Amino acid sequence: MRPTTALLSLPLSAAARPSVLSSSLIGPSLRLRTLSSTRSLLDASNSTEPSRPPSKHIANPNFKTDRPVKITHKPVFPAPHNPFAPEPEKKVYNDITIRLLRQLNIVLGYNRRRRTTARETGRMMKGIIEAVEADKAFWYGECDLPRTFHTFFTIHYLYVVLTLTRLRALHNSIPNPLSPLPQSAFPGAPGTTPAARPPSILDTLDNLGCSLSHAKQHDYRYQQMLLTHYFNIVENEIRLMLGVEITRETETMKRLREYQERGNFARMGLDYSLGLSISTDPEERERADSELASWVWRFIFARRGTDPAQTPSSAAAAGKDGKPAATQVATATSSTSARKGTGDLVYPEGEEMKAGKDLEMAEQIELIVRFMRRELHRLDGISDRDVIAGNVGFFGKVRS
Repeated sequence: MRPTTALLSLPLSAAARPSVLSSSLIGPSLRLRTLSSTRSLLDASNSTEPSRPPSKHIANPNFKTDRPVKITHKPVFPAPHNPFAPEPEKKVYNDITIRLLRQLNIVLGYNRRRRTTARETGRMMKGIIEAVEADKAFWYGECDLPRTFHTFFTIHYLYVVLTLTRLRALHNSIPNPLSPLPQSAFPGAPGTTPAARPPSILDTLDNLGCSLSHAKQHDYRYQQMLLTHYFNIVENEIRLMLGVEITRETETMKRLREYQERGNFARMGLDYSLGLSISTDPEERERADSELASWVWRFIFARRGTDPAQTPSSAAAAGKDGKPAATQVATATSSTSARKGTGDLVYPEGEEMKAGKDLEMAEQIELIVRFMRRELHRLDGISDRDVIAGNVGFFGKVRS
């Protein structure tokens, strides 16, 4: 039997079963404790990156504006290569041509492992987008998170890392699901995958390639492909936010690298928090949920309830645009006072955090922790064959 990925059952204080999480992420806890500070979690790349000259195409190349762009649209998947290009006209084919193209597609490798990996992880990504869209009343309404690119990234990435935790349990010996054609663009229900059949000639070649290839080109790469799909969406949203044409690569790639690093730090922090659940030390298992709640507070709520910290770059910039340094410091101080209690969250122009939301945050964090445990438990109950076939179902709502 495969190892389980559900680290705790629904009660938060219950003991966990064995997990697929690497034990190497549990042992060196001292090295991971640096993730307790939001600065090292969210701004690690900014601390070492040299300053760059401002671009005439970008209003603020530092990406830390007082009033970021408000994002209200639903992300597009698959992400277009150029979001500013007009949509191509849809071609219409007759039924005979469609049937011939489908049969040709199957013959040319529709169910090869590499294409299966890209296709089924795309269905999972589609389900994640729909789950966030269905629960936006909780994230943007009840939690009152700002509708900015940063919040867009953190909320969607939460669902992505929960799915990645389950994908770690997949091994390469699972038979190819031989998905039907046509197929829904959304994830199917668990248990709907057809029964395994004897391997075809293409499956046999794929299995042989997995055994002989040092590059493992024929392996299932569900984790890598899911992240690829997600960061394609992130890149598309960065271009839309900056209003940068496809030829302006420098600023777009800079921000994309920043958020890739933030995602890596977030995954390490989450692994540490979840890893405590399977520790042999009872004290570590006891504080697993408090560590997970701390991760949610840092990553999702960006230290809400504390005052925004003034960065050295903001102080060094005083007096460089022609205004007296004292005037700029006073302006920065008044801006910080207006954002008191918001942590590192910055709201769009004309919006502020609603009164009392920092007091409601404790209950909301508890709901999110329970949601994460519940979804990990649900994903763990799905068979490997259903997972590689993209039949993982949909995420439930946080408050359910």
